[in-house]
Amino acid sequence: MVRVKDFEFSLREFAGSLGDFGPLNPFILGYIAILGVNPTGIFLAMGLTNIALGIAYRLPLPVEAKKAIGVAALSEKWKPSQIYLSGVLTGVAWIVLGFSGFVKKLAGRTPLIVVRGIQLGLVFILLKEAVMLMQMDILLALTSVILIILLMKNRYLPSALAVFGLGLALVFISNPDIDLRIGFHPPPIYIPNIRDLSLNLLIVVFAQLVLTFSNAIMATCLAVNERFPGKRISEENLAINMGLMNTFLPFIGGIPMCHGAGGFASQYFFGARTGGAMLMEGVCEIFLALFLADSIAIIFGAFPLSIIGAMLLFASLELGKFLVKLRGSGLIETVIIGIISFLTNLAVGFIAGLVLHWILKKAGKASV
Repeated sequence: MVRVKDFEFSLREFAGSLGDFGPLNPFILGYIAILGVNPTGIFLAMGLTNIALGIAYRLPLPVEAKKAIGVAALSEKWKPSQIYLSGVLTGVAWIVLGFSGFVKKLAGRTPLIVVRGIQLGLVFILLKEAVMLMQMDILLALTSVILIILLMKNRYLPSALAVFGLGLALVFISNPDIDLRIGFHPPPIYIPNIRDLSLNLLIVVFAQLVLTFSNAIMATCLAVNERFPGKRISEENLAINMGLMNTFLPFIGGIPMCHGAGGFASQYFFGARTGGAMLMEGVCEIFLALFLADSIAIIFGAFPLSIIGAMLLFASLELGKFLVKLRGSGLIETVIIGIISFLTNLAVGFIAGLVLHWILKKAGKASV
């Protein structure tokens, strides 16, 4: 183990970085395999972002693919240029909203209980996704769950490292013909085209902004500050982070990215505590981008999703720990908002939560 101030480089930190290993995100695999997005740009952008965030914040603060844009892009078969343009538009929006102080004002007026409801909605969503993925190979999923429990506090073989290694081993055992072609792949250069702008794209971008504020800003900020009270981050900073990375990284092929409470909970559960986890993940992603781009889609596309499901199961439990502390009207309000978020989406749940809290406040029954 090597430790330099707020950076620890150890097996535990590396295992934590694998807790939300970006390349295994289904949206990223879809971008590469279905829409033909250049993997070099995706991984290079993620790697550079993770390193920058690790140095700036010195704690785990992962990035992941934006969900609303990902769903629209994959279902409507967007061109890569449309994906890059949507990233730039969200980036510019967050820079304006962040530096103008709007995000700070909105965050200050958002009741804590509404954010808790969004967190619970995300817990339900992660649990559903975990169960769906685990059902693809129940035996392997249960094996992964047992490994995670047995190795949860093991310093020499962290649980995330064990199950991730198991997954990679199964990839090569079941696909013996995989050819690891190592070669240098220079980063691409793209110029988003304004001609790709459409009303539908603007609607998707707006929906993504609402979703990002509820999950990537409010819920993430709350989750991080509860676990690292000595290194508090602000909603304004998270907005500016996402503004900068989405405004500039699409020019090298980066997809729309944001923070996420689920990703943070996963990294934290599996051992990430310092900026070292972010640096190690970033270095891995840059190596994959520059030297293994030809093999990325094949390897990660064959990774057992049931193992990812098992990891998501524990990430959801970590994120939902706050629920045991709630009582009375606060618990009821949180559960209602959580259910609405789960049955619709987090953006709708956030707006519905604000309306519900306002109604209860007028009736004198709202929680703090």
